[in-house]
Amino acid sequence: MATAYLGAVGDEREGLVESTHEDVHAGEHGTRVRCLPEPWMCDVFHLDGSLRDIRVLDVTRVEWIAVLERLRAVADETEVEHPYPWLDPVRPAVADLFRVWADEPEGRGTSFAFRARFGAVWFFALPCDEEEIEFSVWPEDVLDGAGVAAVLRFLVEVATASRRRALLTGEVVRYDPGMPSLISHDPVSGLTSHI
Repeated sequence: MATAYLGAVGDEREGLVESTHEDVHAGEHGTRVRCLPEPWMCDVFHLDGSLRDIRVLDVTRVEWIAVLERLRAVADETEVEHPYPWLDPVRPAVADLFRVWADEPEGRGTSFAFRARFGAVWFFALPCDEEEIEFSVWPEDVLDGAGVAAVLRFLVEVATASRRRALLTGEVVRYDPGMPSLISHDPVSGLTSHI
């Protein structure tokens, strides 16, 4: 169990508030306490300076398109950035993004960015591989139970849209099937599991 004490420097615990299952985060907006309701959440979203990745393995363009279209329908907000002047600058068709990126000579060597917000948490993808869906999230954005719920909802939406198991992992360049997943959701069984 993680315990943090916040108070005046030099106080011998007088006037200090004990907080359980929390991380103390010293960010650009000052020190704040992150209240995660369960101990396992502190392990999953430990502030270590690295991202957490949401992955779906062994996919095709079809699953990528299904996931991005589903996220556009259910997320609180989505954004797309792309370098292709002949596509809609704000809301290009997802199938067109993949066609230009992967199939047209003008699109090769470039990519596009897709972001989706659930609650206060943003998830972002910069597709570089058609065979693996990968989104990233900053663990410091997961401040409380509502943030964890946003991550779980995102994971379920991605798994449901792709019809494949979605994994939340530590940040790595390429996922190895031998790596443990921090959280996973299987759309076939409907089960979500964590470390």
